[in-house]
Formats: sequence, structure tokens, C-alpha cells
Amino acid sequence: MDLKTPIREVGLAYKMYAKRLERLGIETLGDLLYHIPFRYEDYSLISKIESLQPGETVTIQGHVLNIQNIYTRRFKTIQKAEISDDTGTIEVTWFNQPFLLKNIHPQDQVSISGKVDGFGHKFTIKPAEYEIIGNDQTIHTGRLVPIYPQTWCVSSKWLRNHIAQILKDSSQIKEFLPESILEENQLLKFDKALYSIHFPKNSDDAKMAKIRLAFDELFFIQLAGLKRKEDWKKNMAGFPFQISKFKDEISAFWENLPFELTNAQKKAVREIFADLAS
Repeated sequence: MDLKTPIREVGLAYKMYAKRLERLGIETLGDLLYHIPFRYEDYSLISKIESLQPGETVTIQGHVLNIQNIYTRRFKTIQKAEISDDTGTIEVTWFNQPFLLKNIHPQDQVSISGKVDGFGHKFTIKPAEYEIIGNDQTIHTGRLVPIYPQTWCVSSKWLRNHIAQILKDSSQIKEFLPESILEENQLLKFDKALYSIHFPKNSDDAKMAKIRLAFDELFFIQLAGLKRKEDWKKNMAGFPFQISKFKDEISAFWENLPFELTNAQKKAVREIFADLAS
């Protein structure tokens, strides 16, 4: 995997979204990694069903007992699922997302994040995010979840999925700062910073990642400035003035002044002439 590879050349899953991603300034795989979240949703509180309290924003994890579409009179649909863990069961409700039944099936292990609502002694969750639990670490629930600048049909969930896939292969993410600079400034390594900016373990993790990436940005600005200065020195095409040609005119100018130059002024004039002659 080459981070310089254009999105359009990666595969069909990316090619279909190429024009939309370009609206976000994403043209290569590397651009996708540098699409930084502007905030995080905190779904890190993983709670057992029996411990839920109304008003909490939590994550529950359990298996699906059943899920169904319920059709209303106005041709809208409600998706209801019953989720169970080792402490109890709870109903989860979505609205107008009939495709969910293709993604979630009975007996699936799921992780669902959202706000708990209470109706008497019965609780339900309004799900903000969900995912099927596999062998991989959860990226949409049960943690600080990144929220990105989005565009039409490119959601934060889509971005998280694809960024997580790229980060699995970190062989192309090379450290470019010397170890001495990292230690002196207490900076994260580059690959760690990129992972932590997208999937931090906690707020401190995200903060340290932002510090490293901000350092890099300022470093490159400074480096570009020094390179321009060096290039300018190498290619400088100056036009030195032959001050001696104008010796008589300059002398006449001094004599016509109604005052005598001070020693400091004479020194400054000599320095100016020296600069012009160089």
C-alpha cells in the first residue's frame, strides 16, 4: 500500500466515492489519513443492561434476540431489535432504516451506543452508532469516536471504516524526525500519532496526537521557508552598482547639504553604498 496512490486507483469501493472525497480535499490514501476529526463523541462508558439509567449516553454489548421491520400507516418503517446480555434485555429502536435487517441478524453480537430513555420501568436506547462485534477492536462504539468533516454520502462511519483499514498496514507510515527531537519535545512517534488522532484511547491520547501533528505542520512551514531562502541564495541574480562612477555627483550632493553629516550618518551611508556595490 502506497499512501501516494490516488483514491481512484485503489479499488471500486474508493473509486465510487472519489468525486465526493475530492470535495473534502481527499485525493490520495495519505490525504485520507490526514483527514483529521474535528471532535469526538464519548461512547466509552460500556454498561450492563441492568445498570442503565435514563439520560445516560452509554454503550451496551450483547447478542440480538430478534429484529424486525414494523410498517406504519404513512409508509414509514420502524426497526425494533431486542438485545440481551448476561444481566437482562433491552429494546433498541431505529426509524426508517429498513436496510438494517441486511446488516443485523438474530444471534449477532452487537455493540450499540446511544442515549437511554425510560418509560416507567422499561428502558430503551436511541442508537447513535452500532457495529457487529468481531475479532477487531470496536471503532464506532465503546470508545471516543471520531467525528469528521463530511459531505454527501460520505459519513463519519464510512470514513472511520476506511481509515481503520489503512492504519492496519502501517508499513508506509515512516518516521521522519530524529529520535533526539522526539525525546527533547516529548513527541509521539508518527505512526502512533496518526492512529491516536483517529482512534484515541482517551482524551490525553488525542491531545498528545494533536501536539505531534501540530509540531509537524510548523516544522514543515519552517523547513519550506529555509529551503526558499537557500534556493534564493543559489539563484540570486543581483545587479551591483558601480558607486565609484558617481563619485563627483555624490560629493557635490554632500557639499550642497545645509548641514554636516554626523559620524553615525556617514557610517550608515558607507554601509548602504557597500550593499549597493555588492
